[in-house]
Amino acid sequence: MDFETALKKIVGICEAEQISYMIVGGFATSYHNRFRFTADIDLVIQIYPHDIEKIMKYFPEWSSMTEGFKDLASRGIVFDVIDMESGVKFDFMIYQDSDYNWTAFERRRKVEYFGVECYISSKEDLIISKLKWYSISESTKQLEDIKFLLKEEDLNWQYLEGWTNRLLINRYDLF
Repeated sequence: MDFETALKKIVGICEAEQISYMIVGGFATSYHNRFRFTADIDLVIQIYPHDIEKIMKYFPEWSSMTEGFKDLASRGIVFDVIDMESGVKFDFMIYQDSDYNWTAFERRRKVEYFGVECYISSKEDLIISKLKWYSISESTKQLEDIKFLLKEEDLNWQYLEGWTNRLLINRYDLF
C-alpha cells in the first residue's frame, strides 16, 4: 500500500472538484504521532449524494457502483473505493449537517502529511469521533487511540467536555 500516492490522489481530486473534506480515523490519528497500521484513509466530504460522480470519474473501475454509492450516501452510510494504483481503500462519509459536525469541520487543520498539504481533523474531534465508534464497536484500536490522544498536552478540555456532554457521549471514565 502506497499511502503517499493515495493521499496525493485524493487531495488532488478534492481540490480539482472543489470538494471540502477532512481526514479522520486511524490515518488522522497516525498524523498525531500514534502510528499504527491502518488499511484505509477515512474522509468526511461535503458533497451531495447526486454529485458522487465528481469522485467516481477518477476511479473508472468502480463506475458500475456509482448509483449504489449514491444510495448509500443518501442514507448516511459510508461507501468505500479501493484505489488500484496505490492499493489503499478510501472510506467516504458524507458530511451530515449539525451544530457539532459544522464546528468539527471548521476546526480541521491544514497540515503537511507525507509531503502533501491536506485537512485533518483536530485531536479533540478525533477523540469525540473515536468515543462514538467505541460505543458501537468496543474496538480496542479505538480505545487505544483515545488513550493516546488524551495524553496530548495541548488539548482543549473545555471543548471536549462540552461536546461530549452536549452529545451525551460516554467517556468511559477516561476523562
